[in-house]
Amino acid sequence: MTITYVLMQNLKRNPLRSMLTAAAFALPMAVFVAAISLVVVLVKVAAHNEQELRLGVRQKTSLTNLLPEGMRRKIEALDPDRRHLRAVCGMRWFGGRVPDTQNTLTSLAADADTFPVVYSDVGMTPEDAAKWSADRTACVVGTGPAELYGWKAGDRVTLESTVPPYLALEFRIVKIMTNTERSNVFYFRRDYLEESYQAMGFASSRCNIFWVKCSTAEGLRTMQTQIDQAFANSPEETKSEDENAFAASFMQAGGDIPGLMRTMAIVVVCIIALVAGNTMMMSFRERIRELAVFKAIGFQSGRIFTIVLAESAILALIGSLAGVLPTAALLTLIPLRGLRMGPISTVEVSPVAVVVSIVIALMVGLAAGVWPAYQAMRLRSVDALRKIA
Repeated sequence: MTITYVLMQNLKRNPLRSMLTAAAFALPMAVFVAAISLVVVLVKVAAHNEQELRLGVRQKTSLTNLLPEGMRRKIEALDPDRRHLRAVCGMRWFGGRVPDTQNTLTSLAADADTFPVVYSDVGMTPEDAAKWSADRTACVVGTGPAELYGWKAGDRVTLESTVPPYLALEFRIVKIMTNTERSNVFYFRRDYLEESYQAMGFASSRCNIFWVKCSTAEGLRTMQTQIDQAFANSPEETKSEDENAFAASFMQAGGDIPGLMRTMAIVVVCIIALVAGNTMMMSFRERIRELAVFKAIGFQSGRIFTIVLAESAILALIGSLAGVLPTAALLTLIPLRGLRMGPISTVEVSPVAVVVSIVIALMVGLAAGVWPAYQAMRLRSVDALRKIA
């Protein structure tokens, strides 16, 4: 009689309970793998932002308080030799939405001359850059809104502003950005926006933020200190942050997503640990007589321990695979889109998430089976048979 045969018989002893236990692992682990995939995307975006060496300069009190566009020249003057600074790009929030829809796009008006340099990760080819420079209505769009509305390069699109003064602008798409970090953003030329404001009688050449592209990490820290010191105790006092710090503060306005993911992970692990522990204790109590007979006919205590522990681990493994693999397949074949979480609009499954989820489920299964297995190992055949009898 092999251990494999005994395990299969035990799993088939109560099929309904085995299925429900596996389902108790499957559902939480399906949620868990999706949550970890989201966290992995956020980590990837953070790593990308760190490499780009961009510094965001905004009004110290609030991002909604506009800064004069002349601050760009003052920032550039802080490093005339360009030892640390490569380019400065002013941006203004437009908050546009497609007519007859309620979805507000992350649409930003950027300085036409420095945008391709400051945002070199957008991947504009020389041809794209030439189109951007030649056409004041040019825009570059992430894959999120492009797929949502069926846009492609060369299309004419219209956005209506959701902030005053309200206006509708027409754009021509010169590039669809394919990188994940910019997948939910719509960039267009700020001079086009300012000209439109002037035509309406609103002469306001101001920016919400200036993005400073630096040459090195040391240069970024140097420019951060110099900029804030230069504008200290002035009407335009600034707060300079690296791109990761800015993104974190911006996203936390809608909730601490990473914190929620960590809490969810803890809750998931606790739930499946309780379910697995309860199931294994019930199974052990029902099989005391059987285990006593095994020991009486010569099964070693270590073998009894392995049988009980392996049963718990197998249930955990079956349940986690039943939850994780279909979720991974669905996210791979049909990526989750439309999240509209800052620049992120899509989450695809991460192999790390799959492996971590299965390992956690297996560890929980082993932990849940340790105590019943230990009790089974210490079981005395005579006492157990007498008690049952």
